[in-house]
Amino acid sequence: MDDKFEILGSEDGDVVIDLNGHILKLSQLDLALSNLILDNGNLHQLNSRLDSIKSRRLPAIENSEDWINKGVECQVLKPGKNWQSGKFRMKLSIEFCPDESEIKEAESPLDDLRRQIDDISS
Repeated sequence: MDDKFEILGSEDGDVVIDLNGHILKLSQLDLALSNLILDNGNLHQLNSRLDSIKSRRLPAIENSEDWINKGVECQVLKPGKNWQSGKFRMKLSIEFCPDESEIKEAESPLDDLRRQIDDISS
């Protein structure tokens, strides 16, 4: 079941989520989480967590919204490749996995006819 999760992206902003009676729009949740990441206090907390695992910190950026929107200039080194310049941004993904019973689509009445036509044409 874990591999059937799908990302609910920004294009799904009108999606409504009901969490045991706590109803909210995906776009509002996405905005709130983005603001949480952008909040200087929480960016500081992220750097503290990086410190705790003996990692380097994220640099201070003049416009903190660039972390999520425009991206921050960087270089990436992948195994077996050369350094590549580009931009780095952070995106939070919200995922959904429908129940198994709702994934299966009902068989169309035309499916039997399609099978017969396929059998004749093969």
